[in-house]
Amino acid sequence: MNDIRLETCEELPAKDELNGILSQYYELIVQRMRAMGFDIDLAAPKSALAEFWDNSDDYLPPKGCLVIARSPEGEIVGCGMMKCLGPDTGELKRVFVTEKARGTGTGRALIEARENVARKMGLKRLIADTLTPNVEMRDLYPKLGFVELDAPVETTTYLDQPMLRPHLHYFAKDI
Repeated sequence: MNDIRLETCEELPAKDELNGILSQYYELIVQRMRAMGFDIDLAAPKSALAEFWDNSDDYLPPKGCLVIARSPEGEIVGCGMMKCLGPDTGELKRVFVTEKARGTGTGRALIEARENVARKMGLKRLIADTLTPNVEMRDLYPKLGFVELDAPVETTTYLDQPMLRPHLHYFAKDI
């Protein structure tokens, strides 16, 4: 799968197609949260999808970006989003790579692509948060020059999900 190609979207892909990758992402997050002891409603992935679509403009130009990774067959095997939190700061959201595309450098490429878009947008800093059990991202961010922060940052998750605050790790990178 080394011939995965990235697409920076000017508009949203077909809803069913994007829902496929986002559903996998949300199901993994819910699974991990339940393993942490949170009593998460099994319908949470569906409500998270609805919330994404309600706010999807935040992840398209000029306010943000959506990058997808496609297999040689055209299947979406990864995604990553960014939205502006202010005039100088972008927040990385929803980076996810399917199991069959893991280990191919796709996650790294999705972060680097969003970083390039952020620079073109004139942003000076990127931030991200991730849950403690998301060891993949906690390992990858520092390899890409992100620094783990000692104090919380008011990310979307920090503001929308206060119960997760003790379990979040925050990363930042000046670009």
